[in-house]
Amino acid sequence: MIPTLGYLALVPALVAALVQGSVPLIGAARGHARWMALARPAAATQALLVVIAYACLTASFIGHDFSVRFVAAHSHSALPLAYRIAAVWGGHAGSLLLWALVLALWTLAVLRASRRLPPQMAARVLAVLGLVAAGFIAFMLFTSNPFERLSTVPLEGRDLDPLLQDPGMVVHPSRAYMGYVGF
Repeated sequence: MIPTLGYLALVPALVAALVQGSVPLIGAARGHARWMALARPAAATQALLVVIAYACLTASFIGHDFSVRFVAAHSHSALPLAYRIAAVWGGHAGSLLLWALVLALWTLAVLRASRRLPPQMAARVLAVLGLVAAGFIAFMLFTSNPFERLSTVPLEGRDLDPLLQDPGMVVHPSRAYMGYVGF
């Protein structure tokens, strides 16, 4: 149920990101204030949905839901809690979701900081962030789904890569992504 909710959060997140990336941009080009104003609620909606998806994947790791291919490939029931949480970004699909989460959080920061910008500028900045988010979310949904289910559920996961079972890996990737995406 939780992985399905995570996947179902990504689908409208993609729609919100596409709206965020297109309608305000067209509105800025044509001078339509209502279209430009759509950037803010679309960005907030997209961010909320990505946060929900990330929380669902994290809950799947914490709860040992080995019916999720990504969890089964990167976790084990004996893995300590901190490493189960870090395992969310221990592979490609989870790293993409972490990247989308960090982008969504930075978008919220831009959303707040852009209140003093001219409406056309704010709409264009938020639209570009929406297009980048749409690319990441679409890539996840169509080629690297972190919520893909297994038809046969294993009793145990394969475990997290031993190189990633280090206290530094619990903190480093999220901090590095904050810098990469923020830049």
